[in-house]
Amino acid sequence: MRTFFSRFGRFIWRAMIIFSFLVNIILVVVLLGLGLLIFDIKNNIADPLVGGLHGSFVGLDQATIDWTIPVRDTIPVQLTVPLNTDTTVVLTRPVPISANATIVLNGSSVSTPVSLTLPVGLNLPVHLDLDVPIDEQLDVALDVRAVIPLGQTQLHDVADNLRLLFEPLAVALDNLPGDFGEAGTFVTQVVAGTAPNLLEPDEDFAPWPGFSRTAGLNYDLYAINVPGSNRPVSTGIVPEGGIPLLDEQTRPDVYQQGGPQQVNQTAETDMARRGIASMFYDGQIGAYIAEAQRQAAAAPLESLTQPPGEAGSSEPETAGP
Repeated sequence: MRTFFSRFGRFIWRAMIIFSFLVNIILVVVLLGLGLLIFDIKNNIADPLVGGLHGSFVGLDQATIDWTIPVRDTIPVQLTVPLNTDTTVVLTRPVPISANATIVLNGSSVSTPVSLTLPVGLNLPVHLDLDVPIDEQLDVALDVRAVIPLGQTQLHDVADNLRLLFEPLAVALDNLPGDFGEAGTFVTQVVAGTAPNLLEPDEDFAPWPGFSRTAGLNYDLYAINVPGSNRPVSTGIVPEGGIPLLDEQTRPDVYQQGGPQQVNQTAETDMARRGIASMFYDGQIGAYIAEAQRQAAAAPLESLTQPPGEAGSSEPETAGP
């Protein structure tokens, strides 16, 4: 009886060892499969999707509109130019003059023909007093080139906010291992206490490769000064950003000042102190222009004196930078 139980116990023990071995093999195979699947998802789905969105917003911020607007028109010009001046005519060739002259001698009139020639170089003073009518059609042919960097317009804030939303994720995915070889190196660094900062982009991190067409080529008016009243004023408002925990790692200077909301409240207070209405930076200028055009169409002599939705307040003057 003891022999039976002894043999049965050894059988169970061996079966458990074999079963455990098989389970471990299956787990290893499953983990390897999951590892391959995770790397495949990271390399072929997550990284291209998140990185593509991030790169597109970076490219949008770096884009420049370069377009030539042809102007072809005819302008009627109808006016009268008064001309009252003294001038001198210099003869460039001899001018023969023939006339009948009457000569009075001793009370008698004698009619006789007179012929003379005005010599070359003779200066003749002439007084002009007349109205010169002008009725012409002027042909206008202009090619107006506009080179507008979007990063220098309000579109920068929109693109930059979207960039901040995806940049931590895109950088982290780019820094994560993409295969088992990189995973081994990464684990070694973590164990050694020298793990890389996943939110710090590498030197070769280039989210946007460039554009399919040039902008600003052969344009030589970059250094031309524009009137001071036409220059935009920096408001100090910053984009809200993305996930606060990750955004703080990307923009520590903003969060040292209390975060985007605190920075923007301070900026709005400063704009009010400088007398700059909020419609010039809160996105309402489009509605203001549309309302101005509507009023102009309804009553051409009526001027828009206040921004839409701000009844009772007059339009403020634009402050200089």
